[in-house]
Amino acid sequence: MTADARRPRIVGFLCDYAVSREGIVREDGTMRDLPNVTLIQVPCSGFVRPAWLEFALRNGAEGAFVCGCPLGDCFNRLGNNLIGDRVAQMRRRLERQKIHPDRVATIYHGLHEQAEFVAAVRAFSERVAALPGPVVPAPRTAAARPPASPTRSPGTGVTGGAPGPAAGPGAPPGEQEGG
Repeated sequence: MTADARRPRIVGFLCDYAVSREGIVREDGTMRDLPNVTLIQVPCSGFVRPAWLEFALRNGAEGAFVCGCPLGDCFNRLGNNLIGDRVAQMRRRLERQKIHPDRVATIYHGLHEQAEFVAAVRAFSERVAALPGPVVPAPRTAAARPPASPTRSPGTGVTGGAPGPAAGPGAPPGEQEGG
């Protein structure tokens, strides 16, 4: 199946003051031209938390984006700059979690730029469709995890690894490093 034929599930957060939803969104919140894209309207792009994008990815969406006002023209002062920085940080965090960072994006369009917005969302959808592998890596299996040791550390009541000196100032007295 080619990237053009595949339609990945996408969740988009759309600022009230960015692109007008009129004529491009159905009653169920999906886009008319791209039924695989669900739009959620928010008061400002800066209102969106990166955790919302991550939640969408971990719950079935293959991509997520935020659309804010054009840079330098935010109705709520700096909302689009805030979300741009947050998504950039989130992309780095996703990469460390072995999730392709191109699954999240920011888009900036004004109130009357519906055609440009639809084109940008279509391009994002096509990029997401072309990405390899599952969105969220499979959890490690029990066989891949090191076996837990049932030993008790003397005097601590802690079950776990081999007994030995604790490492640092938070350790019980007498078990601190060098003491």
